[in-house]
Amino acid sequence: MLTASSDLTVWQALAQFVSYAVLAVFTENIVFSRALGVSRLLKLVSDKDVRTWQFCLPVILVQLLSAPLAWLARTRILIPLAGVLPGWLPVQALRPLTYVGCSLLAMAAVWALLAVLPQRDAYREQLPLATANCCVLGTLLICANQNYTLLQTVAFSLGSGVGYLFAVVVVEEGRRRLRSKDIPIIFKGLPSSLIYMGILSLALYALLGRA
Repeated sequence: MLTASSDLTVWQALAQFVSYAVLAVFTENIVFSRALGVSRLLKLVSDKDVRTWQFCLPVILVQLLSAPLAWLARTRILIPLAGVLPGWLPVQALRPLTYVGCSLLAMAAVWALLAVLPQRDAYREQLPLATANCCVLGTLLICANQNYTLLQTVAFSLGSGVGYLFAVVVVEEGRRRLRSKDIPIIFKGLPSSLIYMGILSLALYALLGRA
């Protein structure tokens, strides 16, 4: 039976999980705040053959499953390893390779999980590109640099994947509205999309009081 103190601990953990996930979706959005995954995002919104969910769902799943692996690698392997490495090889230099390995393991697990979906071939086709998206590795490096706990790392990684989906939906809607005839032809397409994303990023920074 749970006591009042344990209930409070559970609720505190839940509140922290939600807060870090929301932080990653909006205020620390991987696209608008970090400019990661922008090139793939722009190609995705203009590609009529690939649906948003076919790319973003693998991104979210890889982010979620690679988060605990990266945390374990950082706390159980990289930190102890720092004491035995020579001075010319800092442990930070091994982080990218370690986290790429974690992402590949997560990709293998997601490949198996996607078998339950009716259109699994379409999702699996996008899985390698989703895993190689720099937002995945960037999120793991951000969590490591901030020294997040396991709970915070998982929450932030989940929120980061959902935040990428949020950015794609927002840019898709903006791209649709930017087809107006009032826009000069020189700004149509990529230029207007980049300007639109830049304005969104500035607006986000202003709301956070960073401007």
